[in-house]
Amino acid sequence: MAFCDVKNPPEFTAEIRKWDRDTLADGQEMAVEIEQLFNNTFYNKMVQEQHEQLIEVSIPASGWSDTAPYSQRVAVAGLKATDNPLLSPCTPKSLDAAAVKLRRKMTGMITYGETEDEYVTFFCGEKKPIEDFSVYLRGVSANG
Repeated sequence: MAFCDVKNPPEFTAEIRKWDRDTLADGQEMAVEIEQLFNNTFYNKMVQEQHEQLIEVSIPASGWSDTAPYSQRVAVAGLKATDNPLLSPCTPKSLDAAAVKLRRKMTGMITYGETEDEYVTFFCGEKKPIEDFSVYLRGVSANG
């Protein structure tokens, strides 16, 4: 008995041949489609796992523009222009209550974001953060 080969890295196949009465049912010919579907499953699993990982992004107070809406462009390895990551405050359990409050406040000032390949631009519509802080991004395509 032979096993399906898992490609490394996994590949996604959009076109899979449909079996019909003329398909040889010897296993060898039918195995091609089964292997493609099998690899699609591994590809989808890889993409999902990448999108679930948290990426920490440091945002220095000195990087904000001088006028509203305040903006700052930050490098994020693996980010694609088509990504739409979720933003959350970076508040590891090692932080004290005052630091958690500050990071939540600074993150809350961010009103919008735009992605491009390898960069995100954060915008603050009203006030700009006056302290360095970090945020988490979830949903970055290629962070593995």
